[in-house]
Amino acid sequence: MSRKGSFSLVIAVLAIAGFSYSTLRYVAKRENHTCRACSRPVHEHSRTVALINGKRGFYCCPACALSEHQQAGKPVEVTELTDYLGSGYLNPAESFIVRNSDVNMCARHEAALGPDKQPMRADFDRCSPGILAFRDLKEAQAFAAEHGGQVLRFTDLASEYRR
Repeated sequence: MSRKGSFSLVIAVLAIAGFSYSTLRYVAKRENHTCRACSRPVHEHSRTVALINGKRGFYCCPACALSEHQQAGKPVEVTELTDYLGSGYLNPAESFIVRNSDVNMCARHEAALGPDKQPMRADFDRCSPGILAFRDLKEAQAFAAEHGGQVLRFTDLASEYRR
């Protein structure tokens, strides 16, 4: 093969590799920004990561991840929570949550439209009641005092969903 042919082949291989890499990055980034279960945006202050059948999935909130077990009948292991107050990612075993406060990152403000273009009544929302994660028990209690809700350890809540 001539030198010019070899150079062209290398350029072609690099171009294909670059295109493939950028496509994979785009798909992965999109996956990280859309909830695996409800297709809502993954929220900055309630992002949840879980393993389902050994595959990593991103969720808009802890409620969505935990309800995946009940909805799909598959074992779910939450591996990462996000602190609602913005102090980063949390280990679920060391986290506290506030459930059913007046803050729900996933609450829709507009009604979904049915086939007749009329608002539909929601009988079930997998993201309700809202669940927000906190690093510190005192922060969770202060939040609940202001916004209502029940403070629990995340591990206690997760065990409720496994039943």
